[in-house]
Amino acid sequence: MIRSSAADITTAWLSTHATLRRARQADICGCDLRPYIFTYFQSSSLFVKIKLKGFKLRDLCAQRILCVISASLISFSLLAQPDSATTRSIRSYQLSLHTGFIFAHSRDVQNTSGARPKGIELSMTWQRNDERTWNLCNCFPQHGIIMAYYDFDNSVLGKGLHAAYILEPWYKINKNNFVSLKSSAGVAYLSNPYDPLDNPTNQSYSTTLSAYLLLGLGWWHRVTEKLWVAPHIQYQHTSNGGLRVPNKGVNWPTGSLTLSYKPQPIPLQDYSRSGWQGEKNIRWDIGVFGIASRGGGKPGERSDRFLVGGIMLQTVKQVGRINNISAGIEFNYDGKLRSKMQRDRTPDKPLQLGLLAGHEFVLGRFLFSQRLGIYLYQGGNYFDLLYHRWGLAYRLGTHWAAGINLKAHRQAADYTDIRIIYSF
Repeated sequence: MIRSSAADITTAWLSTHATLRRARQADICGCDLRPYIFTYFQSSSLFVKIKLKGFKLRDLCAQRILCVISASLISFSLLAQPDSATTRSIRSYQLSLHTGFIFAHSRDVQNTSGARPKGIELSMTWQRNDERTWNLCNCFPQHGIIMAYYDFDNSVLGKGLHAAYILEPWYKINKNNFVSLKSSAGVAYLSNPYDPLDNPTNQSYSTTLSAYLLLGLGWWHRVTEKLWVAPHIQYQHTSNGGLRVPNKGVNWPTGSLTLSYKPQPIPLQDYSRSGWQGEKNIRWDIGVFGIASRGGGKPGERSDRFLVGGIMLQTVKQVGRINNISAGIEFNYDGKLRSKMQRDRTPDKPLQLGLLAGHEFVLGRFLFSQRLGIYLYQGGNYFDLLYHRWGLAYRLGTHWAAGINLKAHRQAADYTDIRIIYSF
C-alpha cells in the first residue's frame, strides 16, 4: 500500500516540472545545465521514493533504475507539451514488430545458434522541427522512450523486457521519404540467467538486469499526414559489463516494421542551410582515466575487482558543425591483465600502449566519440593488434571535461572507465 499523501506526491511532481521548465528556457548548446540537472534528479528521486514507499525492491540498483526511468517519463511528458513557434516538437506513438536471429559470436554460446527471436516494441517520441536544429545537423532528430518485449526462441536464453532512450535523426530524401539512423541505450530484464543447477549452460548472461544497446538504419514513408510506416534493420546487444560471469552477451540482428501515429502533425519544412566558417584552432586534450574493473571469478558469482588506470593525449580538429576528427596515444596499467599473467606465469608487464584515430560528434556540450586503436605494446599479447573505444564526455567549461569510455576487442567489451580531461 502507498502510504504517502496525495499532497506529497503532487509537491514532488510539480517540483520536477518546475525545474525542467527552467532548464528548457536555457540555451542547451551554450548554457550550464548542471544546476537544473541536480535539482531535477533531487525532485525526481523524491517522487520515486514516495511512490515506492511500502514496496520492497531486490536491491539498491533496481531502485536507481526505477528512479531514472520515472524521471525520464516525467521529463518526456513535459517535453510533449506545446513548444514555441521556433522550437516545435512533433509527438508520435509507435508500434514495431521485430524478427531476427541470434548471432552466436563465440564457441561458448553455440547452444543459442539457430534461434529466431521475435519482439514487439512500443515507443513515444518527439521530433524537433525548428530551423536551428535542422541547421545544426541537416536533419530532423527524433527522440523518446521505448518499451520492448522479446522471446529469444531458445530455452537457455528465455525472454527479455527492455526500457530505453531512443535517438533517431531523420535525413530528408523528399517530402514523403526520409532515411534515419537509429540508436538506443537502456536496461534489459532477462528471465533466465545462468544458474549452476537450473540453467548451467547459459554462458550469455548471469544477471537479470543488464545494459541494452541498439544501432540501426531505417526508411520512413509518409502514408497520410498522421500515419507513417518504416522498415528498419538493427543490431541489438545486452551484457552486464562484467559484473558477474558468465557474461558473453546476447547479440541479435533484427528486421522490423514500424507504424507511427502523429496526433498533431507539423510539416517537416525545408530550410536553407547557412555556411559554416570552421574552427581556427586545433584542440589538444590530456587526461587521466581509471576504474575498478571486474574480471575473473567463478560462474554465477560476482567478479573480482582489479585496478585499471592510465593517461591519454590527443589532438582534435573540428571539420563540420557536429563533426571532429582526432588522433592520439594512450598508456595504461591493467590489474586484470596482471592477474591473468600471474596465473599463466607469463614473464611480462601488465602495461598497454596504443595509438588511436577516430571521430567525435559534437552535440552541444556533449562529445560522442568512436576511435580505432592499434597496440604498440601489450603485456602478454592476449588480444588482437586492433581494438576500439566508444566514449561520451561532457564539457564542464572551456578547459575541463568528464566522461565515460568503453574499450573493446572485436565484439567483446574489456572495461568501461571514467576519465577527466583538460583541453588547451
